[in-house]
Amino acid sequence: MIYVDPRLIGRENFKTLESRYSDIDFITEISNKEQLEVLITMPQVVKSMKVQEYPNLKWIQYLMAGYDGVDLNMFKQKGIVFSNAQDIFSKSIAEDVFTKILFFNRHVKQFVQNMEQSIWEPIREEPELTGSNALILGVGSIGKEVAKRFQAFEMNVTGYRATKKPAEHFDSIITEDDELNKALQVADYVVMALPLNEKTDHMFNKEKFTLMKSSALFINVGRGPSVNQDDLVEALRNRQIRGAGLDVTEPEPLPKDHPLWKLDNVYLTPHNASSSPYMRDRLFEMICMNLDLYLAGKQVRYQINN
Repeated sequence: MIYVDPRLIGRENFKTLESRYSDIDFITEISNKEQLEVLITMPQVVKSMKVQEYPNLKWIQYLMAGYDGVDLNMFKQKGIVFSNAQDIFSKSIAEDVFTKILFFNRHVKQFVQNMEQSIWEPIREEPELTGSNALILGVGSIGKEVAKRFQAFEMNVTGYRATKKPAEHFDSIITEDDELNKALQVADYVVMALPLNEKTDHMFNKEKFTLMKSSALFINVGRGPSVNQDDLVEALRNRQIRGAGLDVTEPEPLPKDHPLWKLDNVYLTPHNASSSPYMRDRLFEMICMNLDLYLAGKQVRYQINN
């Protein structure tokens, strides 16, 4: 018996799933937990579940890329495979990063306001991406898609991650804190795309913002708690950095009275970077790919706790 949360893949894709695997008993509401072998689901189910209630559970296919708050060790100890949804959201998120950068570089807000008042007022010497320095924290699927697009704009791209292993589309990879601090001093664009864990929790703080150039942009499409938000507000108010493009905050939704709403050097979106008309189909294709592997007794792709 396999539970599938149909909210992200859509009802039509769920019907296709039932037709394609006609010999499998798919359910859309969790019942008979003791009979469930596979969970294809959203975070709420996984984070709140009591694993002892699922004695026959073999595999969890998580329908999100980020898995902070998930007890991977517990699943590993119980012999439960856990895989996430890598590569599903990275293309749209990479495009969102560019939207946020170009919003500032091309003065989109000011020109829209000028249109409303019929004001013809050019802005000279807007920043170019060409030849600029980008620092991407996180060299996973999102970081790689962002780097690929940065290279197309002839930018110098540095990636920060745990291992020195080279990565396509990155000019250099750094791993140490002192290397990160040096890179922050020359970066024109700092993109946060790291998962949330003990090391990354509030890793971006006053010290890091102080190192950045006053002309630099800070973009966060990773996790809100990776940034000390009070320190970010202070850096923006004091013009220590040029601006911030944020898709994630702490908490979410952001309270209506939070100062980030009012700052003129912030572009804020409501955790919307992954929005795409292709998301459901990509998730459906990934589910089918991994189901085929699982049913054939092979290792599923994107396994995290192996």
